[in-house]
Amino acid sequence: MEVERMQTLVASMDGKGPAEALYAVAELQKEVERTEASLVRQARQAGLSWEAIALCLGVSKQAVHRKYGKR
Repeated sequence: MEVERMQTLVASMDGKGPAEALYAVAELQKEVERTEASLVRQARQAGLSWEAIALCLGVSKQAVHRKYGKR
């Protein structure tokens, strides 16, 4: 996980103009997406069901399977 990278991006928004802050938010979203995908992979390898992963992410089983099931 790139927690430090996320913290750096969040901190970089302080005192910035809207355009710079939006750039940081876009980068943060990409980082969160990569981290989520990695954690879903780890969860599946550890034996968690799609239903359990969906519960953790607050989405339906179908949504999480559609997003990550074919990877």
